[in-house]
Amino acid sequence: MQVRIFDDGADEDCLLVLGWGNRCRHENVQWLVDRVAERYRVHAVELPTHITDFRREWVAPVERYLADAGLDGVSVLAHSAGGLTTAHLESEAVTNRVYLSPWWGTDPPLPEPVLLAIARLPIDRPVIPVGDLGSPDYIGDLATEAQLQDGPSAYSPAFVRTIAQAHETLPPAREAEVAFCTLTDKIVDPRAIGERLPADRVRLYDGGHELFSSSAREAHIDTVLAALESGPDAV
Repeated sequence: MQVRIFDDGADEDCLLVLGWGNRCRHENVQWLVDRVAERYRVHAVELPTHITDFRREWVAPVERYLADAGLDGVSVLAHSAGGLTTAHLESEAVTNRVYLSPWWGTDPPLPEPVLLAIARLPIDRPVIPVGDLGSPDYIGDLATEAQLQDGPSAYSPAFVRTIAQAHETLPPAREAEVAFCTLTDKIVDPRAIGERLPADRVRLYDGGHELFSSSAREAHIDTVLAALESGPDAV
């Protein structure tokens, strides 16, 4: 796990946990960081791509960082896999949680029996191609060629297993959680978001899986920032 700090002199902290394969060097991620950094000291977490143990490799390192950095009263902004990670985060240091297309469920690209058979394979190497998941039609119309080429190209059966376990063990939703998503998301299942949060804590946008890589981002970023500050009352 990599953490990059963007400090323009703000008094408050925001823990930004990026999604699967997102990196701060990506142009659209940097756009998001820059906007959040107008109000917060941003602690941007880049999750490792290929994992075999969700809690050990994603959740525990974030919990340790919060403790080691001495962050308290910190708002969380998390995208996709970052939203799955931080939903499992048990920390009194966290206040409001704002999720962008959180990965709380998957609409499997393969029939469930096939996916279950794949998950049982004793393989931890990324051998299953992501296919169209890494295209602008899925990510967002502003996705850059460099960003797409830099993204994950495959995943492993062990990855499928540990993500399935993370979905099955999601804790109950908390009071100060808000989610932004698109109903046409082809990477995460929007139904899982609707099942976890009431409608008045979900804001919809038109675009791809990454709000920050979609043309709709300018219309929604102020609401995202307001939710970080004020929680569900802002939406």
